[in-house]
Amino acid sequence: MLDLSEFQTRKQKIDVFLKKSGWHIEDKTKVLVEIDTKQSDFITQEYRTVSETLRNSLESRYLDYLLLDKWGKPLAIIEAKRTCKDPLTTAITQASQYADDIKAQTGEDVFIYLSNGYEIWFWNRPFQPQRQVKRFHTRENLEKMKWQNQHKRSLLDFEINSEIIDREKSIECAKRVLEHFEKGHRKALVVMATGTGKTRVAMAIIDVLMKASWVKRALFIADRKALRDQANNKGFKQFFPHEAKSKVLSGSVETDARLYVTTIQTMQECYQDFSPGFFDLIISDESHRSIFNKWRDIFTYFDSLQIGLTATPADFIERDSFRFFECDGKTAIALYNYDEAIKDGILCDFRSHVMSSQAHFQIEGLTKDDLTHNELMRLLTEQNINPEEINFEGTDFEKKFVTLGTNEALVKEFFDFCIRDELGTLPAKTIFFAISKKHAKRLFEAINKLYPQHGGRLARIITSDESRSQEVIRAFGEDNYPRIAISVDMLDTGIDVPEVCNLVFAKPVFSYIKFWQMIGRGTRSNKTCKHHEWLPDGKKEYFKIFDFWNNFEFFEMKPEGDKQGTSEAITNRIFRTRLTQLKYFMDRGEADKAEELKKKILGDIKSLPMDSLGIQENLREMEKALSPKLWDSYAIDPIDFLHKKIAPLMKYKPDVNLSEAFFTSKVERLAVAILKGKEETSERLKKDIANDLECLPTNLTIIQKKGDLLDRVKSKSFWEDVSYEDTQMLVNEFAELMHYKKSEPQSPIIIDIDDIIEKREFITFGVEGKQEHVKEFREKIEARIKEMANEHPTILKILNDEVITEEDIEELEETLNSDDLTLNDDVLKQFYTGTFVNFIKEIFGLYKEQTPEEKMDEAFNTHLVENNKQYNADQFNFIRTIKSVFMKKRHIEFSDLFEPPFTNFGINAPIPLFQKEELGGWMDFFGELESEVFVL
Repeated sequence: MLDLSEFQTRKQKIDVFLKKSGWHIEDKTKVLVEIDTKQSDFITQEYRTVSETLRNSLESRYLDYLLLDKWGKPLAIIEAKRTCKDPLTTAITQASQYADDIKAQTGEDVFIYLSNGYEIWFWNRPFQPQRQVKRFHTRENLEKMKWQNQHKRSLLDFEINSEIIDREKSIECAKRVLEHFEKGHRKALVVMATGTGKTRVAMAIIDVLMKASWVKRALFIADRKALRDQANNKGFKQFFPHEAKSKVLSGSVETDARLYVTTIQTMQECYQDFSPGFFDLIISDESHRSIFNKWRDIFTYFDSLQIGLTATPADFIERDSFRFFECDGKTAIALYNYDEAIKDGILCDFRSHVMSSQAHFQIEGLTKDDLTHNELMRLLTEQNINPEEINFEGTDFEKKFVTLGTNEALVKEFFDFCIRDELGTLPAKTIFFAISKKHAKRLFEAINKLYPQHGGRLARIITSDESRSQEVIRAFGEDNYPRIAISVDMLDTGIDVPEVCNLVFAKPVFSYIKFWQMIGRGTRSNKTCKHHEWLPDGKKEYFKIFDFWNNFEFFEMKPEGDKQGTSEAITNRIFRTRLTQLKYFMDRGEADKAEELKKKILGDIKSLPMDSLGIQENLREMEKALSPKLWDSYAIDPIDFLHKKIAPLMKYKPDVNLSEAFFTSKVERLAVAILKGKEETSERLKKDIANDLECLPTNLTIIQKKGDLLDRVKSKSFWEDVSYEDTQMLVNEFAELMHYKKSEPQSPIIIDIDDIIEKREFITFGVEGKQEHVKEFREKIEARIKEMANEHPTILKILNDEVITEEDIEELEETLNSDDLTLNDDVLKQFYTGTFVNFIKEIFGLYKEQTPEEKMDEAFNTHLVENNKQYNADQFNFIRTIKSVFMKKRHIEFSDLFEPPFTNFGINAPIPLFQKEELGGWMDFFGELESEVFVL
């Protein structure tokens, strides 16, 4: 971890991030540094710096950065802290004072940023609580938000447009979302059954948000082109005919529109071409499938209101989706299920807490069965945690495992049952006792996320890291805000705030004496209280203890078990294999080979996309890995560091061709086997690699150029005495050719006998609806494409495995269209089940289209093999039966699971053989297969 000073943090980190957002430090019309907030005149814009006021005797306060609007007025301030400091807990008081100084002169609030170079926290004070952002906003973003702060109206003032939705339940759903936003929340999940009009509900919400000046630009993201076009044509064009609209396509980004529509795949390629605050609202359709893994970066990058739309029944939606959209438990903000829609006559029928003083995971602990599939995969790929090791006692919470939902559950329990003030609107003075500084921060974030309507003023963290902790303690005792003090050992003893009516033990206490000292923080009587407006009914008759750790009972902690290795992405495995080779050479003092490997490993690290949010979140580790000092460190084993910290990041490596990567992995593993003398492993890998080389199509010019070398490495003599150096040659010379590899090395057997046409089909094409036999039409098309192979840019791109845009395909279709020949999607589907690109690859022997059955079988087997630990033998048998029925009918419903042949499994199937949520996951899986494999 780099511990940079505040000055270094500003120069090396914050200045760089500011520049990315258009704030150039050298441009004094935009950014000023070290401004004295006491001696500057913010009205006349006479900004005085530290060099001008440091030596005089007047009071001074120096803010780090002042961002100016286009008229030179104060727009935002940035308070910087050194990299090892948490900006949210150490900078907030200081920044508030600077903002107060400016407001005292101008009468206006300024935006506040808190940053240590790795984290950036944004505070739209006093309208919203602090929130973490990935980048600084642009000047245009901030000026837009300032205008919105001044002009936006209550969402409750506007009626729902009956021309957009006129059903009672749809109007209710739209209102629930708008009321949710009105309270200060920024995310919402809408669950509406297919056919009930969730897209129209989204349009009605956009309509109100734009009328109320909350939203200038909105983005609708779908996971398929059809849904994208539906939202554009039947949504934006129909209900917003006069608004500027834009369809975001690959390589095409417009900035002048107000309504945008795109697919998640397209947005993945270009989202960083927009500024983080460009969109005010993002709506994600079918969000239960789209927000995770690499696509999650898109939604965390943008600082906007976000709405998730899904038709998946709430019981089957993964907990990750509810968590991402900040829902309470598993309750969507707006819900319109099938049963309700059936009763309303909208859809046809088809058949088929009490919370204790501890949260569930504190009582029951945590096992792998508690985690969703997505979360298990994240732990595998990002933290190298074996699911079998996830078996924690409840007492391990916040020590060996952290569940953010547990902290939120504790906070919600407190707010539901706490003692409130005289008006009953706010909690009475309260102390939260947290386990650690990180835990305190998580509780603070949970409070702000669940109750954002309080604008981030309700709670404050009081730790030894807070340089002005005594001032915060004073404010807690004397001022209306904060109402909640989150303490890490600072308020356990000695603090005297008589008005404290709630004590929240969010930590275990093992000292009987200390426990009672902490209880003493709430024992002050009504007579000692001065601020009776903070008390229930104006008086303090008792105080309440929330004991979330059963501190009255004695319990023991248990040790953590050993961690096991896990399967990883292919790029991770290649990197780890190279580290194994490097360790081999370093241990044996073979410096030359070690240095060559270091260069290759460094190249792997440098290939990672530094602008990826996943990499940015690990910048400390990346900087250490790229530093020459790593290899001279006495305290750190560089190989071990790269294994633990950098290898997991290799999954972010861009533009990975799987054929090339798998070949490279096999050859690098062969290199290790050769070095370590593992003959059995060597022999198996040799045959596998030799088979890959045999599958290279020798009719391609690019492979013919290496014909002599290819002949040599195919020979028996080469493999009898293959060396480590030979393996490196194989990677360098042939890995990049593997994307041309055919599935089989054998040439087809040619049999010279007569045949007859058993069945002849016709193709209909062209404006006049011409017809031609399939075989003859396809032969003409293939001949024409081969003629164009060396000259048409789209075909050349396809053959070189480059990115293809929609514009490229359209240009190729236009070239192929003539009086006697036409090829477009409609014509292609008459004789080919795959995509346009794969059809062209198949012509040149670079691809073989799978049958629908092959695609389904491969997807099913891959999914089942990767997750086989989750199922026992009976479950495997039941799942295979689901597959058989699905293959026969090409469709399956949840109700089918309770009919033959599934009834043959007995009374314990499908429930309790499976949990309902698991069965729902399989229905989702087969539903996606149906749309992707069987539906054209």
